Amino acid sequence: MAIFDVFNPLQNITPKFIEEQINEIVEWFDANSKPLLVIKDGDPINVITIEQLIDFLKLRKFHRRSFHYPSYAEIMNEAEKLKAGVTRMLTKEQFIYILDKWIVETNLKHELGLAFKIFDTEKRNFLEIDEIRTIVTTYGDIFNEAETLELLRDANVRGDGNVFYEDFIESLFSVAPEMNNIKTEYLYENPDEDPSIPPEPVVEEKPPAQKVLPTPPPSAPPPQPTSSKKEKKK
Repeated sequence: MAIFDVFNPLQNITPKFIEEQINEIVEWFDANSKPLLVIKDGDPINVITIEQLIDFLKLRKFHRRSFHYPSYAEIMNEAEKLKAGVTRMLTKEQFIYILDKWIVETNLKHELGLAFKIFDTEKRNFLEIDEIRTIVTTYGDIFNEAETLELLRDANVRGDGNVFYEDFIESLFSVAPEMNNIKTEYLYENPDEDPSIPPEPVVEEKPPAQKVLPTPPPSAPPPQPTSSKKEKKK
């Protein structure tokens, strides 16, 4: 079993990022890193800080449907695993590795659940047998009568005439675990339409503070006219 090297965590791992994303990450790292870390009296290694990692995440370079934007606690938890909790510095390999941890890959079980929720307009967490019959004979790859009857028999896992679709999906994957390896596409390409994705936080921009000019000092009173020493005699 290969020993995990905290300074080279990608040694036995293939990142899930596509090549274009890897190149973008490396380009950003090279532009922002500095040679601050020395390992075993070797030459200084270019690193970024945890704060710079947070700044990178704020750029929102990755689609929220395929990337989980972590909290500060989640970031520090991963940093601790890389022995970077104290130094708060990450090498290029650690930077790619820690970002790769938060990639969200499509999951057939999850997408099936979302598909059922579309038809569950009353949010009951179940559909009636007749509703399922309409779905499988109307949408997508239409089932024939025999296939529909077989599906409905398997779908009614509680035997009460209602299909609790989360139970049904679990039963499907327990009978056919190979379904976990099936690649699928996202049901919602737009993450803002996906009810399972938290909405993007709205950051209200504060108007720029207005400069308060100092109050000018009161102007000096005009000089009083001086009386003549010689007054005219009446």
